[in-house]
Amino acid sequence: MNEFTFKTYNIIMVFITKYKNYFIIILISLILGLGRWLFLDKDFPLFNSSSIQKKAMRIKELSKKNIGSSIDFELMKEIVSDQIFPILDARDIESYNEGHIIGAINFDSELLMDGDQETSDKLNDFLDSLSNQRIIVYCWNPECDRAEYLRAFLIDDFDIIESNISIYENGWDEWNSLYNK
Repeated sequence: MNEFTFKTYNIIMVFITKYKNYFIIILISLILGLGRWLFLDKDFPLFNSSSIQKKAMRIKELSKKNIGSSIDFELMKEIVSDQIFPILDARDIESYNEGHIIGAINFDSELLMDGDQETSDKLNDFLDSLSNQRIIVYCWNPECDRAEYLRAFLIDDFDIIESNISIYENGWDEWNSLYNK
């Protein structure tokens, strides 16, 4: 062994000996960290996105996509399953209680149009709590005007931008017949 190789070897050995405890701590931390993620249901963030990150990416993707003012069944199913946007049911409370789209919140558009202060305050509190601006509204079916009334109310009285409100035109009738099979 020549002198250069011997000195290099000594330097490396001194370094390893001096910092051996640090290497052991780092190795144990890595093993415990990987073990923790192995036994949890959550994704390992270095390799996969968490459910919150996936939802945020999905919201961003759908927000870029021009949803438009009308939504079809397949898109609505996706929105409901991912809980991407808030869904407002414009029907009366009795109809809502008999059945509604999963996660939908009821705001009776007839009461709002009649000036019911309690419903208006409830809607105002709900809108203040929103983290995104997109809102989905539905009623019974395309012949039902309640979704349009609620949409107009949101635009006129709450200054929601028209392009941020979409209507699930086929409403509860389609949802109940196709989704609840």
